[in-house]
Amino acid sequence: MPAITALSDRYHVCPQLDPSDVADIAALGYAVLVCMRPDDEASGQPRWKQVEAQAHRHGLTFHFIPTRSGAVMPEQVERLREVLEQAEGLVLSYCASGNRCTLAWRMAVEA
Repeated sequence: MPAITALSDRYHVCPQLDPSDVADIAALGYAVLVCMRPDDEASGQPRWKQVEAQAHRHGLTFHFIPTRSGAVMPEQVERLREVLEQAEGLVLSYCASGNRCTLAWRMAVEA
């Protein structure tokens, strides 16, 4: 499982998850999983639908907010803000490295 970085009490980020990581994520107490990485950015990358299926299997809410690396757009920031406002519990967001999830969060909380 990749390293998780807490950006606030409720919002944490990490690099790419594998579907097999989701059971551990659920066991850590996360309630919401957000994928900000579009499919096919890298060879061998798990598809977001595979991670979503495991999230639902383990009782997590899942959101897909595809965001190109280095190109976080206002509509993606707004979607993340809405997820955070509606989330009941811990939110874990992932992308390739965690950087675009961090940038989107900073933009969401500073707006």
